[in-house]
Amino acid sequence: MKKIILTVILSALFIAPVFASEAGDMEILGKIGYTLDSNVKLFYDGGDSGSTKKNFTLGTDFYFYVNSQVAMGFGVNHIFDSTAEYGYDDKYGFTNVYLSVRPKMDLDSDILESIYFIAQAGYGFFRFDNDDSQEDLPAPSTNNGLYWGIGVGVEIVYDFFLEFMHSFNYGSVISEGSTYDVTYSAFSINVGYKFKFKP
Repeated sequence: MKKIILTVILSALFIAPVFASEAGDMEILGKIGYTLDSNVKLFYDGGDSGSTKKNFTLGTDFYFYVNSQVAMGFGVNHIFDSTAEYGYDDKYGFTNVYLSVRPKMDLDSDILESIYFIAQAGYGFFRFDNDDSQEDLPAPSTNNGLYWGIGVGVEIVYDFFLEFMHSFNYGSVISEGSTYDVTYSAFSINVGYKFKFKP
């Protein structure tokens, strides 16, 4: 991951600069991420709780600038399925759709264009596969639930960006007539590129 970040920064030094954002500007952000830390809790008598294996994420956001410092929009991200590490090889995955707000502060730097904060709230589509060793049990179903996330990022000159996100997903697993709540949290790093459109 350190090599990817270094490559992004070095590549930015050889591309022409862009103009500052203005009210009415629009952006589409494409990003790829990696979960540095993720945890899941499955609530039932006794419960299961633990980390999940690190995995990749993909996402895209659309933003509209209401003024030069605040952008609002919506997006979608996909958290690839990851195996739990609490004794069973259960797999968890989510696809989230959300509304987002992103205030930013310009920086006086030759490399870093601005620092920004992110707040997301929306709905997560939950995927769950139980451990293959439990094949005698009927396949469980799931309920989707709330998604939200907060984060901070930096815009690197020439349309690249780097951000850190802490996100939370909620859902439930339905098995043999019983419903068990699930909470999934992840701390991830994203790198990406933004496409800007001026009116």
